[in-house]
Amino acid sequence: MSIWPLKSNFSLIAENTTKYYMELKTRYGGRFPDDASLLAAAGILDAQNYILPLPPKIEITDVIELARKCTDKEENNVPIRKTIRLWEMEDRYRQRFSVADLSGSLEDSAEPCECTDEVFDFVFGLELMLFQADNNRFSQYDIHQACLSKHKTIEKAITGTMRKYNVGRGVFAQATTTFMEDVSLKAVRDRLGILQ
Repeated sequence: MSIWPLKSNFSLIAENTTKYYMELKTRYGGRFPDDASLLAAAGILDAQNYILPLPPKIEITDVIELARKCTDKEENNVPIRKTIRLWEMEDRYRQRFSVADLSGSLEDSAEPCECTDEVFDFVFGLELMLFQADNNRFSQYDIHQACLSKHKTIEKAITGTMRKYNVGRGVFAQATTTFMEDVSLKAVRDRLGILQ
């Protein structure tokens, strides 16, 4: 039995963060100094109820640090998706499949996938932060395991949103415009290095 009664929370967070990411990238991409700032802004928008109140449940610096880590191009920074695929391959091998059955590679499948490792890793990390902020009953390990067990749900939500979401309309467009233009949020934008 799963510790998470609402499976949709995994996809809902992934979809919302991705919508904010797409709004920011498409409409305001030129105002961001780098991908880390763009990802952090999308995360802050999605987690604003945890970040902006005083005291915050999630520190803005944690979201910024997560974004920096996810966009780090260091050789020893292995994306979460590649690590998960490796574990899955090892699992199949342990279950006595032949080496030929492990034809899946660590690279993305042939299906076009707009979900980059950076976006997936960031959304996955943000989900961990949000679930930890909301669930004092569960250990960090349990929350991490729950997110790992739903990695395909998270990835599908990101990819599906990137394929189908219409930028520039609705509440996500309005919230993004407010975030990027509201004078009261200038200090947050300054912390991200967003150009005025």
